[in-house]
Amino acid sequence: MSRNVFRSPGAGRSLERQVGNDESKHRRLFNVLTPRQLEVLRLVAEGYSTKQIALKLGISAKTVETHRAQLTERLDIHHVAGLVRYALEAGIISMHQPALGQADKRNLVDEELN
Repeated sequence: MSRNVFRSPGAGRSLERQVGNDESKHRRLFNVLTPRQLEVLRLVAEGYSTKQIALKLGISAKTVETHRAQLTERLDIHHVAGLVRYALEAGIISMHQPALGQADKRNLVDEELN
């Protein structure tokens, strides 16, 4: 079954402007973050805890907290769900990535003990 879709000539331009504005907004915010803050954002969005991020990056948990505080301030997003949403929309993470599993968590704990 085919459907005809009708739209006004200006509707496409309006949508293009809106999408363009969203993309430029993400690009601007993306440029505000340092590479390390982007890395911390990615790991937070993937479900890693502060301690796990510290182990993974070889930095202290306090340093991770500092990076996290700076990126939440710069992005004006102050909760994890918002950071995950931003990371998805900006293409920092993908819906098709495997979730952080129990095996990954155990490996991080093992690394800490060694």
